[in-house]
Amino acid sequence: MQTPNSQRVYKGIERPFHTPDAISSLKPDEVFVFGSNLQGHHGGGAARVAQMKFGAIWGQGVGLQGQSYAIPTMQGGVETIKPYVDQFIDFAKEHTEMFFYVTRIGCGIAGFNDQDIAPLFVDALTLENVCLPESFTKIIEQLSARRSDEPFPGITRTTSIRLYQHGQARTLADIAMTLNNQNRYSDLESFMQDFDDVIKSYRERGTVSYEICKMVEGLIRDNESTLFSNYGYLDFDKFIEMVDNLSASDENNPLEIIYSRREKTKMLRLAALLNDIMHYTTASDLMNDLSSIAYGRFNCGDNRFMNDPFRYPLSYFKQGLELLWDEIQDNGYMSNELLEKKMFTEHEESVEEYGLKHVIRNEYKQDGPCHPKVYYPKRTGTAPVYLLDDNYLDHCSGSPLLVKSCGDGKGPYAHHTLYEMELVESILRRECRNGKYELRGEYYVPVGDDSKPIFKQGHGKMEFDILPDKSRFLQRIRKNAGHC
Repeated sequence: MQTPNSQRVYKGIERPFHTPDAISSLKPDEVFVFGSNLQGHHGGGAARVAQMKFGAIWGQGVGLQGQSYAIPTMQGGVETIKPYVDQFIDFAKEHTEMFFYVTRIGCGIAGFNDQDIAPLFVDALTLENVCLPESFTKIIEQLSARRSDEPFPGITRTTSIRLYQHGQARTLADIAMTLNNQNRYSDLESFMQDFDDVIKSYRERGTVSYEICKMVEGLIRDNESTLFSNYGYLDFDKFIEMVDNLSASDENNPLEIIYSRREKTKMLRLAALLNDIMHYTTASDLMNDLSSIAYGRFNCGDNRFMNDPFRYPLSYFKQGLELLWDEIQDNGYMSNELLEKKMFTEHEESVEEYGLKHVIRNEYKQDGPCHPKVYYPKRTGTAPVYLLDDNYLDHCSGSPLLVKSCGDGKGPYAHHTLYEMELVESILRRECRNGKYELRGEYYVPVGDDSKPIFKQGHGKMEFDILPDKSRFLQRIRKNAGHC
């Protein structure tokens, strides 16, 4: 988060990111925004400062006056303040030649607190020429990206969406432990032979079967009133629960259950991404888009692009098993508990105790010149691979973030977001034609609804820790990138 003393540049002039606690002077293009009463009696607090120093007019309770702007706060509840805040935001949008310092309006004599007033300024975060108090910014950052009067529900990523817990290694580990439950392996060669047979069968079947597509289609069609009862938008938590309860074709076969879970997770992740883009309000629209991609209708009926045949994850996982084989033995037999501990738990506990950057520094090594931003554990298979990704910036330091690789493997196919981008790009192109998205440079940018995600060609969905980061990114893209 930016500190109050951090600087931004607007119109070639350095300005603070947050409104200072005390303002005694203004540059010629700057405006002091204060809380007033409708009568314009500027008798105390920021209103008195505005009259004494910045041109506020006695008897004028609303709008621009000198180098000050009045927002009435004394006439009733928060709902009576909102229209005047909206009016101010519209004014700021129209007058980009001015830079506005918003004070903690309403939080003095009017008797409101920051939690009451800050949400009124959500839309101001996207404006480069508006400066908010730090207390307002902190509160807004904690809010959902959606407006209270826009009931589209944000998707809660529950534990049901688990395929990428550690990349696809989670699925591979589930297969390994299931085989071990069935056979109790004492030698690596026997295990690898059975393991490879399962992977071969998975690859031959592909990622998503025709059967699961039909089941999900029927679920959406038959449960529209339940799934779309949340203000008319898709209730994604209910959707996850219903998809999770779909039965595999052979519930008595544990390997079949793992395959089915992988299929369902693929469909859920695809549906979640489509819902982020489309904000579905009807079952037919969701069903048509989801099935069109899953069946390959956008690709002349070829849905092989839905398949992701493990590639790097598989190679990395097998190397790890070979390296760790002696350490995951208990009385001469493979131990599922020790496999879980060595491949997952120990790394998670280290990160929780010491922090990711410390763990990377002490337990990882950097890849060679081919992939210099890839970091992998010194002991293969004991932890996920991380990438130093310039697309995601730490909002405190401005440094690239370490993000978990999709496949726990090195190389150019490290991001699961790229795989998913290839699935939904046809939808994004359609939404560009419909005026709901636009392509600016290499970015797909939403039009009219900034709660929707941003996508980068050749990369996928952009992730932001906090809403202001996304707002600033959108400002830069819309200002600097030309249309394609």
